Amino acid sequence: MNPRRSPIWVLVCLLLIAAPAAWAQNPTGTLTGRVDDSEGGSLPGVAVTATSPSLQGSRTAVTDTNGNYKMAFLPVGDYRVTYQLDGFSTVVREVKLSAAQTTPSNVVMKLGEINEEIVVTGQQALISETQTVAQTVTFDEVENLPIPRELDDIVNLTPGVTNSGFRSTTPVMGGAPSFENLYLVNGVVINENVRASILDLFIEDAIAETTTSLSSISAEYGRFTGGVVNAVTKSGGNEFSGSFRINLENEDWEARTPLSGERVDDISEVYEATLGGFLMKDHLWFFGAGRDFTSTESRQTDITNTQYPFGQEETRYEAKLTISPNDSHTIIGSYLEIDRTTQNSDFGTILDLRSLNENRADPQEIKSANYTGILSESFFAEAQYSERDFTLGIGSGGPQDLIDGTLIRTRNEGFRFFAPTFCGECEDELRNNENALVKGSYFLTTENFGTHDIVFGYDTFEDIRFVINHQTGSDFTVYGSDVVRNGAGDPIIDPATGTAIPIFDPDAASAPWIRWFAVFNEDLAQPTAFKTNSFYVNDSWQLNDRWSFNVGLRYDENDGTDSSGAQVADDTKVSPRLGLSWDVKGDGDMVVRASYGSYVSGLNQLADDASPGGAIGDLRFTYAGPPINVGCVVGVNCLSAEEVLRQVFDWYASQGGAFDLANVNPNAPITQFQNRNNVPGATLQIRDGISSPSVDELTLGITKRLGNKGLFRVDVVRREWEDFYGELTNLGTGQIDTSTGPADVTILGNFNNGIEREYTGLLTQFRYRFTDKLDISVNYTLSELEGNFNGETSNGGASSATTESYTQYREERWNYPTGNLLADQRHTLRAWANYNLLDTERHRLTFTWLENFFSGNPYSATFNIDPRPFVDNPGFADPPSALTYFPLGRGTFKSDDVHRTDISLNYSFNFNVGGRSVEVFLQPEVVNIFNEDAVIDPNNSTRLLQRFNPFTETPVEGVNWERRSTFGEPQNEADFQTPRTFRMSVGIRF
Repeated sequence: MNPRRSPIWVLVCLLLIAAPAAWAQNPTGTLTGRVDDSEGGSLPGVAVTATSPSLQGSRTAVTDTNGNYKMAFLPVGDYRVTYQLDGFSTVVREVKLSAAQTTPSNVVMKLGEINEEIVVTGQQALISETQTVAQTVTFDEVENLPIPRELDDIVNLTPGVTNSGFRSTTPVMGGAPSFENLYLVNGVVINENVRASILDLFIEDAIAETTTSLSSISAEYGRFTGGVVNAVTKSGGNEFSGSFRINLENEDWEARTPLSGERVDDISEVYEATLGGFLMKDHLWFFGAGRDFTSTESRQTDITNTQYPFGQEETRYEAKLTISPNDSHTIIGSYLEIDRTTQNSDFGTILDLRSLNENRADPQEIKSANYTGILSESFFAEAQYSERDFTLGIGSGGPQDLIDGTLIRTRNEGFRFFAPTFCGECEDELRNNENALVKGSYFLTTENFGTHDIVFGYDTFEDIRFVINHQTGSDFTVYGSDVVRNGAGDPIIDPATGTAIPIFDPDAASAPWIRWFAVFNEDLAQPTAFKTNSFYVNDSWQLNDRWSFNVGLRYDENDGTDSSGAQVADDTKVSPRLGLSWDVKGDGDMVVRASYGSYVSGLNQLADDASPGGAIGDLRFTYAGPPINVGCVVGVNCLSAEEVLRQVFDWYASQGGAFDLANVNPNAPITQFQNRNNVPGATLQIRDGISSPSVDELTLGITKRLGNKGLFRVDVVRREWEDFYGELTNLGTGQIDTSTGPADVTILGNFNNGIEREYTGLLTQFRYRFTDKLDISVNYTLSELEGNFNGETSNGGASSATTESYTQYREERWNYPTGNLLADQRHTLRAWANYNLLDTERHRLTFTWLENFFSGNPYSATFNIDPRPFVDNPGFADPPSALTYFPLGRGTFKSDDVHRTDISLNYSFNFNVGGRSVEVFLQPEVVNIFNEDAVIDPNNSTRLLQRFNPFTETPVEGVNWERRSTFGEPQNEADFQTPRTFRMSVGIRF
């Protein structure tokens, strides 16, 4: 037996709590309200006491002269709130508090006999009733739902969330690029630095709840233009509790897609364990968790569909302490770590097994510290410090060899083959962050102007990256004009070598290239320091029973130094957050809201693109040697990929081409074939600094309570972006002499004239508990995302706009036309129902039905053209040789609409051991029960047949260009929606 999979491993994991732990923050909830008598007058002096299994001790507040009260920094969870005043009947409410949300609880107390009136509220609190458009998903709800329980799967339940259109599950929130969201686990930023995707620094069974905020977001939050996700992990308690779970999956339990290959019949187990309790009741709690899995599955190369085993081994740990010396002060501490290794990882559209990374490691960890204090009935304080460390891709990439370490790609499709991307023998890449904040909260009540819940603070965040950015082992990538194909137009894999066969045709419309990603000034390289210092104030002002306002302002100051130590950003932006609410009847039953907000993103790693310290240059040469493999027959006269590389590099050397920077000769004949000369810090510069992109938002909405059983909310959100990163190249930016000759200077900044990105969305949320047995939730979004700038790529993260670069060589109508962007999904629907089939003292059985519908993503036909022969060069040294051409406009085509029905059963058997309740559970799930097979990632490959003048001619399909025979068709099993899949979890809780 694998020792890591034995019960001993579980005990070892849980004993981590004995190790020294750093400190961490838990995003908390706030309870506010007003107490009146039955005549409508305010009641001062009411004792409001909150108790919860999530709270150490109890929390008490006393209503002020106007009957108002506030309790801040309450851990998320279910609360029992008691209102007491001599001469009045006691009122008890059961209220749910969610992360980073304020929950109102207004009560009326009656004169008379002393008795209790218990009112259950907060069932609808999973939908925000405040200005913020948000949704909370609890641990219990995730348990019932047939979803994988990863953070992105939870976020994708939220209205206003779509996908990026790159066969990716990374959420797109409110139309923003997928890298523009802020993800927090226990208050710590877990965004990856370059693509800002979710790092899985969590253990699913440890997540107590997740709140996703989409619109009208408080000034407390910054460095995003999409949404904010707050996930909170468990924290122990006054009772010992724990769990042990085994999640079972098997590739053979999945139905086949039309392009599936052989399946691996091997059960993969994911082990999860948690343990929480107390060392001192009400004062010192502990919580520990662990996760371990080893898996092997069958994957396929893209288009060529060669099968290979893909394996992962991963262990995650969490240790957490919660210390409360008294009811007024709390310190929470946590440490999170991930150790992961991957076998046969890939990057991009690979055609062969030589492009795989045999082994790679990606270790991660979080260390942090948080303090909250109640300094008076009205004043509250918080402080936090955190560090997140991430080392990327240790051991991945090709060897440092001119042939074996050179990647081969194609001009139009961008296929990758013959060698892995990046360098497997080079320096480790670090992607870390540090964050510190101090925050105050003051609750002010006035006789004539209502109450003010004022939050103010300072937040400093530093994005740190260290990289010597080798793109391949040899630093060279060669681009063939095409690859040898079969009659169906698909690439052929040479049976003798196991890789594709490149074609180098100098006379092709898409001529081949030799691309040298030269690394400059490696000795100057140092970690980047992209720091954002922020001050904010936000006032939630309740004027009276009907009118309330949100007045917020955030000030962000960027101070960025790149990997050479040069300052590239020193700017400031102010973002207001304003809103108003009208309670139609003054009782919270129906509330109409309107808000305006501006959100500013953090500094993106694009700001390091002009660094001369360890950054890569882009020296690109057009191959003009003898044709290779043009019209060849496989197995007869085709040269292998290795033989092609040797012949290409022989020609390159014969023309004076260099292989290291020390031997570059600017007068060598090769310069006449050079079509790009990008030297970081020389040809690409940041002169006047760079500013963060931002978005303006308008929101109108209405919330309607459905008695005490449910809530309906609908919001219309409108967003428009500005200040995208862009490039400027004109005669005024100048030229510079480089080692390979004169080159144009491009300025990187906020040059985006002509760029548009706009989002309009109708976001609806509905929850209703019909009976104790049945509850229903429906989230539906009708939206449109249009513009002419996607701003990201599937593998490269953020990209800069080029509309102001070489404007003589491009036109808007064909190079950056306006249309529906890749992340546009017109309709998204997630609806689920939970039905308790059985609920007795011993047995509980819940059936959950999850219905999903997503409109297809738009995509376009494109190809690259060389505009240089049709422009009278006004004096540029190296005008663009490859620009994207949209012959049919943007977003002309659309992938299939996706419909999917998922179901789950959640059975538990309860019994007592030593007076303690123990639960054994079994959770089978079926995803896509009807096995629908929509194509989510169709091929959009085209071919340029004949050159044309892009300024005076309209290309004719079939004459100037053509769609490949597989255009619009799936090419790989992963191009289909998830087939019918069975999975199961078993475990025990106490």
